[in-house]
Amino acid sequence: MDADPDGGDLLPGWAGQWWVDGRLTAERGVVSFAASTRHLTSVPAEGLVGHVQEIPSTDHLRLLSGVTSRAQAGAIGEDGWRRLADAVRDVTTKGGPDVLVDAGRWVPETPWPLITEADLVLVGVRPSLRHVSATHPLLTALRELVPLHRLGAAVSATTSREADSVARALGIPVGLELPEDPAAARALSDGFTQYREPRHSALLRTSRTAARRLHLRLNPPPAGTTAPASEAALVRGDAA
Repeated sequence: MDADPDGGDLLPGWAGQWWVDGRLTAERGVVSFAASTRHLTSVPAEGLVGHVQEIPSTDHLRLLSGVTSRAQAGAIGEDGWRRLADAVRDVTTKGGPDVLVDAGRWVPETPWPLITEADLVLVGVRPSLRHVSATHPLLTALRELVPLHRLGAAVSATTSREADSVARALGIPVGLELPEDPAAARALSDGFTQYREPRHSALLRTSRTAARRLHLRLNPPPAGTTAPASEAALVRGDAA
């Protein structure tokens, strides 16, 4: 889910090739959901139908595309984000898929209902003094709204030693660490046109392993059962 209030990048970036050829559209996403549910106080999982789009060539990925401007995020407002949080929570409690939320950078329009409802909130940061310093005010705000056991650092372009140093400086555990891999990162940010096989890159290999670990950490299944779904939100500080 793209919930970046500054303007969603997933559709024109990672999914840009399918947007250009018409298989995905900007007309369906968080804005259409908020508009269609504006007269409701609470929305079940079924309310997402018609707004979530299937990603071509996959059988397990879906996208709820984001806003195109901060003005649209302001129009959604806290009530709209709350209705979306209700629907997402209903999806996960009914045994649906894991939901990953990109909450963008910390701004006045940050979708707090989605963040406070998440099973895990990861704070995006790079292993530099400038990024760590800029992240502290965000953590101060998050600690007032999210229990400490649901907070973690998503340290990018890093090594394990650097990620551990960042976590100590921030006072939260490492929830996710991703290696320096500019080519694969560029492909995922701007589409696969110039880089066709990011799936075999260090970034994608690490991401797949991290995703499995996060799922099992949040949903340790009893013996002989399947782990339920969960929701994780990623929010970044001003310098991230």
